[in-house]
Amino acid sequence: MKTKSLLLLMAFILLLAPAGCIFSPDDGDDTGTPTPGTDIPFAGSEDILMTNFRTAYENMDFDTYRDLLHPDFITILQTSTQEEFPDVGATLDLSEELRIAERMFTGDPVNDPNGNLVPGISSISFQNFDQDVTWADSQPSDVIPNARFALYQVVFLFDRPGFSTLRVEGQIKFYVSGRDSLHAGRNQTYWQMVGQQDLTDSE
Repeated sequence: MKTKSLLLLMAFILLLAPAGCIFSPDDGDDTGTPTPGTDIPFAGSEDILMTNFRTAYENMDFDTYRDLLHPDFITILQTSTQEEFPDVGATLDLSEELRIAERMFTGDPVNDPNGNLVPGISSISFQNFDQDVTWADSQPSDVIPNARFALYQVVFLFDRPGFSTLRVEGQIKFYVSGRDSLHAGRNQTYWQMVGQQDLTDSE
């Protein structure tokens, strides 16, 4: 099985496998602003948001990651992924994305619906995370309209003790959205990730 497909399969198992406690994005604070006491900077620009995204992933910090995502967040899957995993559909919504991230970031192994063990991830590293184009406005005809977007070249490594390292390489189109927020005593634009389109290599 291709490495990318293996990672997607693992992600979907994390999504679909039974769990004693299922995270709900409606739990807790829904203001979309950083939790007091967190170390990440206020996302006052698109670039700071993307730096925070990298930090959350590499620290496997679920609470920080959750705060970065807009309530309307979606992941747009490639056609090949949809064909390989037809039960998942064309997109992942916020609750599905967060459920995968919550389980993945714990580093704990899980059992798939057939009872087979799926190894946990011990660390995540961004070997490459380079912006290809400047931020631009998405058009009404875009897959995610009325947002800001940029294309990134990425290489992500997912380490699993005792198992092969999973590698995802290629392009991801990130979409972000800003809103007014009171921060440090003044009105500023607060940016959140509203979606991503998977354009990574299928081989």
